[in-house]
This record gives sequence, structure tokens and C-alpha cells, in this order.
Amino acid sequence: MAGDRVTVSHTDRGASSTAVVLPETPASASRVATILVVDDHPNNRLLIRHLFDDPAAYRVLEAADGAEGLTLATQERPDCLLLDLAMPGLSGFEVLERLQADPRTRAIPVIVLTATAASLENMERSLVGGAVDYLTKPISPAQVVVRVRGAIERRRLLAEVEDLRVAFTSMLIHDLRGPMTAIRGYLDLLGSPRGEPLTERQRRFVARMDDGVERMLRLIGEILDVSKLEAHKLVLALGPVDLSAVAASALEQFTPAAEQKGIRLALDHGNAEGVVLQADPHRLDQVFMNLVGNALKFTPTGGTVTVALMADADAVEAAVVDTGPGIPPDEIPLLFERFSQGNAAKAVRAAGTGLGLLICRHLVEAHGGRIRVESEPGHGARFMFRLPRTGSSRDNGAAPSGAGGTDPGPR
Repeated sequence: MAGDRVTVSHTDRGASSTAVVLPETPASASRVATILVVDDHPNNRLLIRHLFDDPAAYRVLEAADGAEGLTLATQERPDCLLLDLAMPGLSGFEVLERLQADPRTRAIPVIVLTATAASLENMERSLVGGAVDYLTKPISPAQVVVRVRGAIERRRLLAEVEDLRVAFTSMLIHDLRGPMTAIRGYLDLLGSPRGEPLTERQRRFVARMDDGVERMLRLIGEILDVSKLEAHKLVLALGPVDLSAVAASALEQFTPAAEQKGIRLALDHGNAEGVVLQADPHRLDQVFMNLVGNALKFTPTGGTVTVALMADADAVEAAVVDTGPGIPPDEIPLLFERFSQGNAAKAVRAAGTGLGLLICRHLVEAHGGRIRVESEPGHGARFMFRLPRTGSSRDNGAAPSGAGGTDPGPR
């Protein structure tokens, strides 16, 4: 079957005909909603365009196949996507899988609209695969309009809830950061030479308190970063960036810590030296700092941490490789959970917030890239991220949690 055909029954006997009365556009619609129809039959797309023929409320985009639909979905981020299942080339199931795998399109509500024989298997596969609704043809136009409007409203409400969550988190973080900064100031005064001399024991206590405040301030900042990234509120300052220069700078900053621990740091530029991509240098530095710092925690004395780069016509890939204990297979799927640390982290008592690599993933995805991990217990770990040379197509911020390969997380 090359595709699905929409049929709307009607009668035409003289002056008599069957009219379809559609619900009125909801008054809450405050902006034009974009609807993307992915269907290989032009008549089906024409019908959807007719149902939503209200330029003040809707903008309807059309794609004649799955590949075109994925491109439009990535570029336009529609408020709702109507997806045919049986299409030449990419099937609807494959399109749905790729939409869910891409952090830029995962939040788009998808309604499957198909003439494929109704079956619980197809319906379950669609809904488990990420679709929010499943309709079979011939369709009821009124039902399609109601379902589409419901999906758009659901997305709008979820966006409002997310905005409220980010606002609350920002307020909470601000209220926490103020007192912690004040405590840091008093600790500095205690340790200053202008005050009364401290005993060795007192200096030790002040140092411990200072370390605790530093960890709290770092955690506060990382929670705020994660909140903004997950809500797509963190704006990237894109510009020309030499990734090999950013990697070299990060390694240089870790040189004293590596020498103290007896670990060798290495940089393999590959063919990426001097290759420029569009990215946010500050955020990429943050990615390298988290990945290299994480690798140092798990690499024993005498080991090596290597940053290797490789470029092709479309992207640059970086890999941070350590010679540590590796990651057990059952822990890898859990590594990107918030505040999660594997048994290896607990065994070496590695200080961390459990958010560093989660932030890495969001930052890489914000640039339109992917991050993944390869590891075998006893043979170290290899964290790799790939960035397009053209930079992110996002207007701002990062996407919801990601996909594509195995996602690593805080170890």
C-alpha cells in the first residue's frame, strides 16, 4: 500500500447535502498555531488544510513523505503533527521514532492518522512510540479538529507549567545563593591576616566550611543551568569556535590536578585542528571541563586521560577517553538521571553534584549535537559528542532529555 487515502462520505441529491459542522476555534488561542501534515496523498493534505483554513488561528504545512516531514518538523517545530503510517520511503513508524530520538522534535504532539487496518498492535506501537493520539480513516472531520485542538492546547499548558517551574527554581536559587555568598564573605574575613590568628584546628574547620560553601554554590549554579536547559531558556551565544583550542584550554586548566595525581593528559587534534564551527565557546568549555574533570576522578595514578578530535565535512567529534575502571552495563542507562552516581563514584568517593554530565548532554543537544558513551568494565570509558559545523538551528536553549545512542550521565 503506497499510502493512506482520506474519504469523507457525503450525499448530493438535488439541493440536499450533508454538512459537517465543526467546533468553533477556542477563544484561548492567542497566537497562530502551526500544524504539519505528513502524508503522501495530496488530497489528504488538502482536506486538513481545508479543516484549518483560518489564517488568524492556524498555519498548515505539508510534507509529501517522511524525509520532508522530518526536515520541516526540525525547522518549524509545529504545535501539532498529523502523521500517515503507510508512506513510500520512511514509514510513519520510522518518522515517529526519529522525531522522538531528536531532542529538538520530541515535544511535538503527534497524531497518527491512518487508513491502515485498525489493530491493537499498530495503535500500541504508535502510542508507545510517542504519538499522543491515533485515528483511522475514513475520518470524522469534526473529530480531527477536536483532537488537533486538544493536542495544541495540551502542549500550550505543558509549556506554561514548565515556565512556572523554571520561574520557581530561579527564585529559589536566588534565595539560596544570597545567604551562601554572605557565609563565604564571613569565612574570608575569618581567614584574613587582619583578624586574630587562628589555631591550626580553627583553620582546618574554616577550610572545611569553605569547601562546603563552594560545593553548595556549584550545586546551586548547576541546578539553575539544568532548569534553564530543560525549559529551553538558556540562550547560546553562537560564534566561530575552534574546538581544538577549547579542548586544549580545558586540559591546560586541569594540568596541576593531573600532575598532583600522577595522571597524563593528552590531546590528539586529529584532522580537526583549526576547523571552525558555529558554537558557544563558553558552553563548550563547560562541556570539556565536566567531561575531563569527570575522567580525572576515575583514572588511577599512572593512568591517562585523552581528548581526541576528528572532523568531517558536516561535523566535528570529540572523545574524552580515560583508563579508569569503566562503567558497568547496568549503570549506563541510569547515568543521566538527576543526582545519580554509579557505584564507581561512590567507591572512589568522588565529590560531585550528579549533574555535570547531565548538563553536558543538554548543552551538546542545544548545539544540535549528540553525546554517547562506550565503556567496558576494567577498560575505561569513552565519552563522545558530535557537533554540526553550522551550529544549532534552535532559537535558544537546549532541548528535553536526549537520545541517539547511549546517553551517559554523571558517574
